[in-house]
Amino acid sequence: MEETIKKYAQRIEKNEVNPHFKYDGSSSGLILDPLREDIPLEVIGFGIYQIKSNVIIKETKEKEVVLVPQNGEFQADVNGKKFFIKREDGPLPKNPKESSASALYVPRNSRLTIQGRGEIAFFEAPALKDNPPFFLSNNEVRVESRGEWVWRRDVTNLIKPKNASSNLIVGETYSPPGFWSGTPIHKHDKERPSEGESDHEEIYFFRFRKRKDKEDQFGPYGVQILMDEGCLRKAYLIEDKSIFAIPGGCHPVVASPVSDLLYLWGLAGRGNTLMMRDIGEFIYLKYYEEIFHQINKEGRKRVVSKMEFQNLCNHYPFTDDQKRLLMVMLKEKGIELE
Repeated sequence: MEETIKKYAQRIEKNEVNPHFKYDGSSSGLILDPLREDIPLEVIGFGIYQIKSNVIIKETKEKEVVLVPQNGEFQADVNGKKFFIKREDGPLPKNPKESSASALYVPRNSRLTIQGRGEIAFFEAPALKDNPPFFLSNNEVRVESRGEWVWRRDVTNLIKPKNASSNLIVGETYSPPGFWSGTPIHKHDKERPSEGESDHEEIYFFRFRKRKDKEDQFGPYGVQILMDEGCLRKAYLIEDKSIFAIPGGCHPVVASPVSDLLYLWGLAGRGNTLMMRDIGEFIYLKYYEEIFHQINKEGRKRVVSKMEFQNLCNHYPFTDDQKRLLMVMLKEKGIELE
């Protein structure tokens, strides 16, 4: 959000505040509390419940909550209404363009009880109105492929104001090994609807396919970038169960070639509709996507002449450097230019 990034950008750049948190895998409860000064957030919170023989009881008060199981089987009771939720074999999909996710929305002024066995992640934020509880089962989720080539990813939308909540927006994104997400880079930290931008904070919870073995020095990893229009230019090495607070700015992420990754994400603001504004200097990547689709049409030959290439480019306001970059990408995709 605009006020959040203004408050924390310089402090993050100077390493006075760290937006990267490493979950120990055992503690249970709220982890990122936006009321704490060392957490670069003002609105949204994040936590994880570890449930064995214990029972979790939570009074939501003025906040709404979204629960997303990570692994296990649970029974949740919201104001006397029961929900049975489970997730087997962890959050990463067995195959691309699949998802085992489910989500439970809990309204404000509710009494939540959870029992079972396993791990549940949750987001919380101030509710803006009274809504009924809502459960989205893993049979109802839909996976959408976004982007192209090395910035292709699978996005699963779970909870949003259009189907359940009043403020929270929650989902998951899966990135294949070596692929980028959040690309072309975008931001949503100013309330400028006429320019296609809203004012939202965000949190990522990362999961990797392969857990670090004792003999491994590093294990699976990725890189999270955080930068804004001012002083902020930071990159962070992320690992399994890394949690990342995004107060604002641009926040692309890339999986290393040694593992795919999945991140659970949640956003909250002041009730405005989520609008993600692409950064203008990288819009040409979306034009590249259109050209990739044209070339990959069924029956299209894998050799492109100079004239055909120029005709493709004539539909877009490319600079000479952007044309050269497109040529490099096409060659890497196995398309010959003659």
